[in-house]
Amino acid sequence: MTGSRAAGAFWSAETSGTARAGRGSGRPPAWSLAVLVVSIVYFFLPLLGTAAFAFSTGKVFTLEYLAQGLTDPDALGSILLSAGFAVSTTVVAVVLVAPSAYLVELRLPGLRPVLDFVTILPFVIPPIILTLGLEEVYGIRGIFNLVGSPVLLVGGYFALTLPFVYRAIDNALRAVDVRTLTEAAESLGSGPFRTFLRVIVPSISTGILSAALLAFTTIMGEFTLASLMGYATFPVMLNNTYASASREAASLVLVSFMITWLSVLALALVARRSPTARQVATAR
Repeated sequence: MTGSRAAGAFWSAETSGTARAGRGSGRPPAWSLAVLVVSIVYFFLPLLGTAAFAFSTGKVFTLEYLAQGLTDPDALGSILLSAGFAVSTTVVAVVLVAPSAYLVELRLPGLRPVLDFVTILPFVIPPIILTLGLEEVYGIRGIFNLVGSPVLLVGGYFALTLPFVYRAIDNALRAVDVRTLTEAAESLGSGPFRTFLRVIVPSISTGILSAALLAFTTIMGEFTLASLMGYATFPVMLNNTYASASREAASLVLVSFMITWLSVLALALVARRSPTARQVATAR
């Protein structure tokens, strides 16, 4: 009898402890909230300081410097130049990487380690070394003299964005059964090119959009390659403007931040609307 009461008390304690743990499991630990607050302060305090400097004369709030920056022909020209390079490089990267990653996934899986190594090299090679290498190979002493040609800068941007573009597309390809989809399309009489465009691309559209957004945001904020090659892109213009018109430059920095932030939000929206995300949400 005593043993039964002891067992019952033990069971009650275990049950209540489990219930308390279950109720508490939905609450984030205190340290995670502290880390979140510190991170918000760390990332947004400089932004608030920049906004206070850009939108005030020291005494009153004003949008004069923002208006001057946005109406500056040099600023508008640099934004359009950066956007043009970003769009061009993004298109080139997606068009080259998506079919290559698909071919490796389907026909040449043995080349995956090689492709993984090649696509990680831009993280190892500094942009200044990449620029000097491009100008040496494709300069006056090279086979093709592309110095001064936008093709050279697009090639450099392509190398910088290759890790992001390849990883996004490769992850999307691994999430679907590429071989089964291809064999099913071929059994219905579809050729390789049509299979890729009509079957594979819609299946990995989330990965392609993610790759495009990552490439676009990376190029819009890139400074080293454009500066060394002599192009007045938006980051280069900001650096040059800051010495003579610091408040206008600060206001344009906020514009650049908003462009990047909107791109990140678009990337998050694409991820939430992906088939995988909907399946996870349905399962929950």
